[in-house]
Amino acid sequence: MAQVFNVFPTTIVVDVMQGHNKYIEDFEKVYPKYDYEPQIHKNGYVYNTTTSENFGNPLLHLDEELEDCFGEIALNVKKYIYEVLDYKRIFDVIITKSWLSRSRHSEDEIVWHSHSTSQISFVYYLKTPPNSHVLKFLTPDNTNSVFKGNNTSEFKHGIENFNLVNASTFFIEPVAGSIVMFPSSVRHCTHSIDDNFEGERLAIAGDVTLAYKEGILDYSQGYIHPQYWKVYP
Repeated sequence: MAQVFNVFPTTIVVDVMQGHNKYIEDFEKVYPKYDYEPQIHKNGYVYNTTTSENFGNPLLHLDEELEDCFGEIALNVKKYIYEVLDYKRIFDVIITKSWLSRSRHSEDEIVWHSHSTSQISFVYYLKTPPNSHVLKFLTPDNTNSVFKGNNTSEFKHGIENFNLVNASTFFIEPVAGSIVMFPSSVRHCTHSIDDNFEGERLAIAGDVTLAYKEGILDYSQGYIHPQYWKVYP
């Protein structure tokens, strides 16, 4: 009997933020501080942007009004690394950056990218109007493809159903109140599914670095506690 070993999975977790109603109220109080213009004018070109990060606002996690929200985000990240990925409980969860991700038009898509400076990334969805964008993930090398580029159409490439072993992309239709967590190195984007998108898709996105707890110094891989870091300005 044949044995099948799916040895290179990517684990994406979608969970629910239990305090969502309160966090929406808390966020509305501070939204004006992090609001931004949807376009950047530079060198005669107009760039549409969907994130406050591009306007120098990657520090939502430092806002005292959002302390409860980010506390629950950190708890969800701990569940992800300890209960799903089954790591030892020897890490501190450090949120290094967080920003707004916002779309108000179907064409406001985020292109394929990854986050090179962290280990885990998250997106907490505050608002998801009908027909708003999906969150899409890309497998770097789909070596199970019978034909090169076998990732666009079931009809064109003879795939009966996309699944774990034959698909190179995967998408999630997020709902308000949900949090999505995934490895930062995985390429991802947002994708419009309908031209009749009205309203505001609004999310808090961020990056997490795992560092060993204070006093743990006997591991050769990974970050030791920031207490032991020395910064040279």
